Amino acid sequence: MSNFLKFFKRRLSIARIYGVPIVIDYRWFIVLVLASWLTAVNLPFAGNQIIQLGLGLLTTLLFFFSILLHEVSHAWVARREGIGVVEIVLHPFGGMARMEKEPQTPKAEFRIAIAGPVMSILVSMTFLLLLAVARIFDNPILMSIFALLFFANFVLAIFNMFPGYPLDGGRVLRAILWRRGVSLTKATILTGKAGQIIGIALVASGIILLILRSDLTTAIWSGLVGIFLFDTANEIVAKYTDRQTTSIDKLMKPAFSVLPDMKISEFIEKILPMSKQTVFPVAKDRRFYGLLLLEDLKKMEKIMWAEKKAEDIMRPVQNNFFVKISASVDEAKRLMQDNRIGALGVIDEDGNLVGFLQSRDFHQSA
Repeated sequence: MSNFLKFFKRRLSIARIYGVPIVIDYRWFIVLVLASWLTAVNLPFAGNQIIQLGLGLLTTLLFFFSILLHEVSHAWVARREGIGVVEIVLHPFGGMARMEKEPQTPKAEFRIAIAGPVMSILVSMTFLLLLAVARIFDNPILMSIFALLFFANFVLAIFNMFPGYPLDGGRVLRAILWRRGVSLTKATILTGKAGQIIGIALVASGIILLILRSDLTTAIWSGLVGIFLFDTANEIVAKYTDRQTTSIDKLMKPAFSVLPDMKISEFIEKILPMSKQTVFPVAKDRRFYGLLLLEDLKKMEKIMWAEKKAEDIMRPVQNNFFVKISASVDEAKRLMQDNRIGALGVIDEDGNLVGFLQSRDFHQSA
């Protein structure tokens, strides 16, 4: 039995679009069969059972292709924003474009999030146009198929705009809150809680439909989607709540600093081989002077290494070069984005350098 269940946890890679793997969750095939059958029995009879089932399968596949277009639009905009896409997954409750990292700005988050619903609206309008053509030819089967696909894509767009994470509407709301000064972590927690409420509401709606209308199919589907949405939102809230309580002192590394009067040649010979860092704090007696970047050293002629000191090449300390040890992780991330270096000195309340933080430290703690 356990092997049977493990089989349905596996995934199948079926194609690549713009280099992004398209992956199908094996449980998706169960939904494909059930949805195809339900669609077939609700279409006008085509005169043959096999043809009828084939039409149900075709309609269902067209809808899942619409979902794929929805996710591809997310992926395409993400890549335009400089964010890599690991894969696009089709699962029993829709799809997901998994990205390498989160958007760095509210504008990027908004654009990526809104792309999916916009695509679904465009697809629904396309099927509405095809429905009009089918009416001209008075073809009841095509009319039913196109009407169903128009309605399904329109509902997909509207449902995805509900303001709860991880729905697209939740991500749009997160971008708006973020833009208005709410930290990304807090905005995610707020929209995640909204997602939990939406999930509970869907489960409750399913129960009400079952009691009042005896609509078993809709009730089960509403309940399953609600549970899936609640669980996903719950994971998001837990993850970001943990991130909110994570302190900088748990993430920072010891300040492997360079003395201001150290010659560049000495730094390259003695310190650089011992470290994988690309940015080094320049400090003396725990006083923070600036940041020394390898990319700046590469621009120097080698003949200058013996003459120049670290203080000659470093970028002098600015307000966005350091963070207080008592600050939030979100504040540290904001400062890193602002300085475009991806590193910060960590200082105590007295202004002494006590640690060093790089952007990769956040990824390692996630």
